[in-house]
Amino acid sequence: MRALTKSGADVNKATDDGATPLYIAAQQGHETVVRALIQARADVNKGTDNGATALFVAAQMGHEAVVRVLIQAGADVNRARDDGATPLFIAAQNGHEAVVRVLIETGVDVNKATNDDGVTPLYIAAEEGHDSVVRALIEASADVNMAATDDGVSPLCIAAHKGHETVVRALIETGADVNKAKDNGVTPLSVSMIPVYNVDQGGHAAIVQILRDAGAV
Repeated sequence: MRALTKSGADVNKATDDGATPLYIAAQQGHETVVRALIQARADVNKGTDNGATALFVAAQMGHEAVVRVLIQAGADVNRARDDGATPLFIAAQNGHEAVVRVLIETGVDVNKATNDDGVTPLYIAAEEGHDSVVRALIEASADVNMAATDDGVSPLCIAAHKGHETVVRALIETGADVNKAKDNGVTPLSVSMIPVYNVDQGGHAAIVQILRDAGAV
């Protein structure tokens, strides 16, 4: 690779879908190759056809070291994919706590890194049950009551619906409104009683009790 760049190879030449050598190296977690491409003046903010950058895909795959290298090289931590998903959002969605913390260190606003549906990193982490990511975001001042804009579902409501007990506890401990309802009036307590995967499941009894103990009605 070094020989190719020295011989004049275009380090920013992309595949048909817009993926550059830097993007592919970041996707695979090849830190030394990423460093060499940056040294050869690869564009760290060049996106693919759907807007995903090398930083985005490194965050998506959980490659912490590559994420750090790209940030140090000037990668835009707020540059989103075409659907509005930022590196922080995708890292939170996939449960990559170390990457989430690195991105938080850069000063990103954890409440503004929403996708086009208004879903925050905290919401998506709560939905997926990534309790360590949820706690990291809360430590960074994520709004525990900030709902998705399309239907008013709060992080607590979605965590209760999905049956993520540790996430429910974390959100309640940090001030989540246990009675905050969706736009249609459904509360975390009522949704936790609804079976998620099977009509015979019978809801999430442990979460129902946690919510009631916290004052849910």
